[in-house]
Amino acid sequence: MARNNTTRTGLEKQTRERIFSSPVALAFVRTVVARRGISETEARQIYLDYINRSWSADHYRCNDVN
Repeated sequence: MARNNTTRTGLEKQTRERIFSSPVALAFVRTVVARRGISETEARQIYLDYINRSWSADHYRCNDVN
């Protein structure tokens, strides 16, 4: 079975549930929904994108050997 954007594994679902059990994540989502007037699903995706970008930047910065 080909994997696409609509296919989720149980692990991905658990990870999302764990992330959004955080009061900080929920506050971010509520703030974005209120200020931008977008759906909660879109706001959650914005939060996940931000976390992924932050992790990538930290990962590369920590592995930068001079």
